[in-house]
Amino acid sequence: MRHITTLFLALSVTISALAADEIQFVKGMTWAQVKAKALKEKKMIFFDAYATWCGPCKYMDNSVYTQKAAGDYYNENYINVKMDMEAGEGISLSEEFNISAYPTFLFFSPEGKLVHKYVGGMEVEEFVQLGKDAKDPAKQYFTLKDKAKKGLLSDADFTTWASLASDLEDEDSEDILNNYYAKKTDILANKDIATTAILYTSNLTEKQLSYLYANKTKIKQLLEWDDAKTNNTLYSLLFTRAVNAYDRTNNNKDSFIAVIRKFDPSNENYALKDLDFKLALYVDKDPAKATSLLISYLKDNQKPVSVEAIGNWFINYASRFEEENFKTMSTELDLFKLRAIDKDKEYWLYLMQMLCSAQAGNEVKAKEAAIKAYKHPLIPAEYKSYLKETYSLTD
Repeated sequence: MRHITTLFLALSVTISALAADEIQFVKGMTWAQVKAKALKEKKMIFFDAYATWCGPCKYMDNSVYTQKAAGDYYNENYINVKMDMEAGEGISLSEEFNISAYPTFLFFSPEGKLVHKYVGGMEVEEFVQLGKDAKDPAKQYFTLKDKAKKGLLSDADFTTWASLASDLEDEDSEDILNNYYAKKTDILANKDIATTAILYTSNLTEKQLSYLYANKTKIKQLLEWDDAKTNNTLYSLLFTRAVNAYDRTNNNKDSFIAVIRKFDPSNENYALKDLDFKLALYVDKDPAKATSLLISYLKDNQKPVSVEAIGNWFINYASRFEEENFKTMSTELDLFKLRAIDKDKEYWLYLMQMLCSAQAGNEVKAKEAAIKAYKHPLIPAEYKSYLKETYSLTD
């Protein structure tokens, strides 16, 4: 009996020690009580806003919060609370904190002021760094936002805030950006101003867009970009401008075309196909229609766009397609014959075939396509690295 008792006590101590390594979340407290506790202890609050059905939320619970590194840092520096945003008090707090995706991590000062926010799961090292960033006023999102509104940030700090605002899809950011640029005589004056204008400003004026198109060389020098990245980024800004001019009420594309022709007439055919594809996905919410459009682009020999363009559309928006769409696309890709316009871009065909096969559960065929793409001499390094890691490929 003594041995059993001793074993039980040892086991209890071990379990307690393991639990202590994890993040300790307060339990049975209202949000008001949590804030009172933080104020009394003069500690910041880490708030995990989750939903029970959320996969990344479960990953954080099982694989990140349980790590000693996470427990050590967050238990020492924060009052930790997690709340289901679709039950009890979480429902009203979700609206108050404008929660639209899960998990959302919120960080509050000891006085209960929201200072930082992040959306999405991550590994333990990133999570610990997030906690450190949330304690640094120079990196706190809402602290930077308040200063951005008041015009108190340097150009470099404004770029930091604009990047975070883009990641969080902050609806207030457009007005703040517009006010910022209203005071700038040259949006290419330095690297920070240029970075914010080109990467994080979605609604440039025609005057600003004209200036950027007229100064591609300066952009490349400031941001250390090549021709492809410069042209692709400027096209994205132009497409947004043209979409804003598009008359959705009667599907009249004249205003859209007029904007494209004014700045980049050589891209009119591509832009029209781009518009139709995105309307099918975002407005019609019809992945079958979008799939049919991509197939028609593959077959269009009169006004063709390259397999690279089609591959970008298909792969970048893969999450919006369904299993039957991948099967349909797979059949067409097997029949597709590369054209002159596709020279040096053949790996895009293989990447699409890999994606379709993987979605259909045919891992053998997916790996065969991955190997073809991997061996292509001109495949970009980031794609090659992904294929190598995913399929354990070697040179």
